[in-house]
Amino acid sequence: MKSFAAIGVLVSFFSGQQVVANKDVVTLYAKSNAYIQEASATLVLGDVPNPITGDVALWSAIMMENQASFLQGVTENAPAGLGYCDNLGKQWCNFAYALINGSSEPKNGNPVKAAPGSRVKTHYKLNSSTQEWDQDVYIDNQLVSSISTSKGQHGWIFYISVECAAGTCSTAPAHSWEDVTITLSQADPSFGHTGNWDQGATGGEMSTSDGGKTWKLTSLEIPAINA
Repeated sequence: MKSFAAIGVLVSFFSGQQVVANKDVVTLYAKSNAYIQEASATLVLGDVPNPITGDVALWSAIMMENQASFLQGVTENAPAGLGYCDNLGKQWCNFAYALINGSSEPKNGNPVKAAPGSRVKTHYKLNSSTQEWDQDVYIDNQLVSSISTSKGQHGWIFYISVECAAGTCSTAPAHSWEDVTITLSQADPSFGHTGNWDQGATGGEMSTSDGGKTWKLTSLEIPAINA
């Protein structure tokens, strides 16, 4: 998992190991007066890597302003003993994850397995009552993993990425993202992205129907990537 890329620090979600490689596909920066207050993204799981070597991770994320926290919905596949789920086989491990105050206070929700073809949705929302960020992960519309952190913080950067988090990774197979929505604290017509995304991804055209407060992406297809 990439954390705090803006200051060039890469930290894995496995005991502080260095990230082997990270490739961002989508990177969207918000302004301080129109910060990210909610986002959701659904990953349609592709095949697992073949062979299964190293920790291959697919994720969406929000970086908070001032790099205070990094919130992720993580989907990973790794050999026995390396990842968060035991006996994964030809499945993926999915969970909510957050790095708080740098990498010193990592927190994760319940890790749950899912087979290729499953739809894994992560929903991030700044709770107006608690002022914490609620992260909920759903597999085929069933809530499976939740955490709440980062009180009073504002979202700055939204990511979709592919990562080799540890070891020597096989190629991350092709996969897709659907129903990607980002809501800002107030309208910003300049938030939208035009042109191609990185890593050869196709689709993901952005649009807004309310003047720039709520942004939606069409389906995003990501090819096989050597992370």
